[in-house]
Order: sequence, then structure tokens, then C-alpha cells
Amino acid sequence: MVCCPTNPMKDSDTCWCGFALPMLAITLALTGCCKPPLCLDRHYVRDRIANSIGILPQEIPPCREVIPPSVVLEDGLSEFEAVDIALANNSAFQASLAQLGMAGGDAIQASLIANPQLLVYFPTGAKEGQATLYAPIESYLLRPTRMRIANRDYHRIGDTLVQNGLNVARDVRLAYADYALAIERFQLAQDASRIRNDIADLTNNRFKNGDISELETITSRVDALNAGAMIAAEQHNVNIARARLVTWMGIPSVQEDLLPEGLKNFPVMEFEESELIAIALACRPDLEAAKWQVAAAQERQILARRLFWRIDFGFDSRLGQGYQRTGTGLRLDLPIFNRNQGGIVRADWELNAAQHNQDAVSDQIQQEVRVSMQQFEQAEENLAVIEREMLPKLTEAIAIAERGFADGGTDYLLVLQTTTQYLDARSRALIERANRQRARAELERSISRSLSESPLVPSLNELKTTSQNRDLEAISTETDRTIESENP
Repeated sequence: MVCCPTNPMKDSDTCWCGFALPMLAITLALTGCCKPPLCLDRHYVRDRIANSIGILPQEIPPCREVIPPSVVLEDGLSEFEAVDIALANNSAFQASLAQLGMAGGDAIQASLIANPQLLVYFPTGAKEGQATLYAPIESYLLRPTRMRIANRDYHRIGDTLVQNGLNVARDVRLAYADYALAIERFQLAQDASRIRNDIADLTNNRFKNGDISELETITSRVDALNAGAMIAAEQHNVNIARARLVTWMGIPSVQEDLLPEGLKNFPVMEFEESELIAIALACRPDLEAAKWQVAAAQERQILARRLFWRIDFGFDSRLGQGYQRTGTGLRLDLPIFNRNQGGIVRADWELNAAQHNQDAVSDQIQQEVRVSMQQFEQAEENLAVIEREMLPKLTEAIAIAERGFADGGTDYLLVLQTTTQYLDARSRALIERANRQRARAELERSISRSLSESPLVPSLNELKTTSQNRDLEAISTETDRTIESENP
């Protein structure tokens, strides 16, 4: 206890400053413990997408359309360039990237401890002056757990956004295949119209020579008109497919001609189904997001059993006439009735749901790999039959039928039937090539890797090593050590 001088006004001012300054120092010392976590990476999504498909998404401001420097539209639009443009301009994807920034804000907020409370009574009349500082101890004690939860949620959202980016790339590739198919079917319609018109001309010549009736000429002219109408229909299909593609690419205002490279030819599949499933389970971002969700639920389970804590450190100072007294103590809730029983039950079931969701995602991944691989193999087998067996024979048959019809030795019905079979076979070949390209896009999305011959395809052993290096438990341990170093 410190005795003050006898001047009331001067005594009050001097003693008030004597205990206010220590309280201010304690307050600043406690708030100085607030330090954001060090495990936030704003380029997390971009780097993971670049590692998966070889394209680094750009961050584009709103209301802008940007063509990446690596894209040259004058020489045609490749599938790779379409994906590159989409990841830079797709508004829905760019909007979803803001979720990572929000999650980073949540992680920083979780690292902050609650503000101390200061209760002040000014000395008036016979009432003594009093100042009491309450510092929330439980906020500091629970801070590491809250930070671990926030950081696990940050990684979960990041991996979810990576999967969203891969989904956008897949959707653009599907739209690109549809656009390429529409253009090639338009070209096939032009070829069909030319063939039908040539047959109509042969029919007219034979009619003039008196070899056939006028009825057969009418039939050939109707076939030629139908072929001409199909050109207009296929042109509309091209415009529709182009509109869908530029929308996915995020450049609907671009008016330049976007000429695709056409439907691709792929090498023979070198991977077994079991290998692709192993790659998918090691690389899929949505499965990693599900694992992070389980890890966060486990931490919430721990936090729920401690949330009823309410402990405040108290520093009290009283000022009266001729005296000043200080003291410390604790203020805490007695957990007699409420120990967060309902929150504990909820946290337990959230963990149960997260674990089941992880199993569901794993099952879905295996199904997607199997289905897309079967679709790819089916399209390859069908295309092989059409291109190696049907088309060569039909090409020879239509040439023989046209020569025979021109010489008067073949009936028009046989020519019509052969021509229809030939054009149908070419149309089916285009459809199967498009199906194969779609299945390839689905398969590469399902394993989160490229199957083309490039450095983007490591061996299965390298993938396992990478998966072990990025093991969730290892990352969690490293994160926890960072948090603990900030809370000595």
C-alpha cells in the first residue's frame, strides 16, 4: 500500500495515474500475443492446378477479359489454349477463388485472443476510485486448437477449389470436343450434299437418255435438297457449340473465329485400371479436402470438450482518500449445469459425418475412374471397327455403285442405300472420336493428372512418394508445430 499526499485533487490525479499506467502496460502486453498463423499460402490453388494440368491460372480483376500471352488465336484454338483462357476468365471459378481469401481471414481471426475488459469507477464524493482489468485466460489457452481448426479448414477449402478448377478444365474440354464435332459434322454435311448432288446429276443424265423414269429423278432431287437443309442445321449446331465454349472460357464478347484443331488421336492406353485408381486416390484434391475435413472435425471434437471453460485473470486497483490498494485474482464459471454437452454430441456426429463423407468421396473416385476408362475403351473399340473395317469397304462400295449407276448397270435404290450407309459410318466415326475425347477428359479429371506423354505424368512410385511427402498427418504436424511455436 502506498500513501499519497494530502491535497485531494492533486492526490487523486497522482494516484490515478499510478495504477492506470500499470494496467495499460498489462493490457498492451496481453494484446501483443496476437500473431497471425504462418501456414497461409495465397497461391495454394494456383500451384496445385499447375502441378496437375500444367496451366497456372491467372488472377483477373472483375469485369475484364484477358487472353493469356501464351495463347495465339490467329493460328486456331487448341484444347490446351481453351483451358488456359477459361481458368483466367471463367467468372464462376474466379469468384470461387475468393473463398480462399475468406478462409485466410478466418484463420487469422482464429489466431487472435479475446480483448481484455477494463471496468472503471471514478472517485466521486465518498465513493472510492476503482479499476479492474479482466484478461481472458481461456482465450489464450484455446487459441492453438482454434488455429489448428482454421488451418485445416483453409487447406480443405483450398483443395476444394483445386478440384473446382479441374472440373472447369474438364467442362471446357467437353465443350471443346462438342465444338470440334459440330464443325466436322458441318463439313461432313457439305460432303454429303456434294455426293447427293452428283448422284442427282447422274440421275438427270440417265433420265435424258431415257434409261430411268422421272420418279427416280424426283427422289434424287429430294435427297439433294435434304442434304442442303442438313448443312443449315449443322451450321446452327456449330453456332450453339461455339456459344457454349466461349461461355465456359469466359470470353462471350470475343467475335474472332475460334477454329479448333479438330478431334484428337490418342496413343494406346498404357495404364491398368488398378494403377489409375491408385493414382487417383493419391492425387485427387477432393479426397484430400475430405481428409482435411476429418482432421478439422477431430480438432472441433477436442474444442467442444473445453468450450465451457471461462477463466479471467483479474487485476484490481482501488483509490481512496490517502490510500491505494491493488490485488489480483481469478474469475471463472463453475461448470455445474452447462458443460457444453450438446456441443460435444454435435461435434462427435460431425466427425462421424466427415469420416463417412471421406469414404463416399473415395468410392466415387474409384467409380469415376472405372466408368471413364470403360467409356474410353468402348469408344476406341467402336472407332477401330468403323475406321478399319466399315469405312474402307463402304468407300469401295460407293465408288462401285456410282460407276455402275453411271453406266446404267446399277439400280438407284442400291446407290441410295450404299451412300446412306457410307455417310452414316462417317458420322458414327466422328461421334465415336468425340466420345473418346470426352472420355479422355473425364479420365484425366478423375485421376487429377494428364495421361499425355509429358513430364506431367510421373510414375506410380513417384506419385506414391509425392503423396507421402504431402501426407495430411505430416502437414498437420508441421502446422501444429508452427502454432505451438507461436504459443510458448
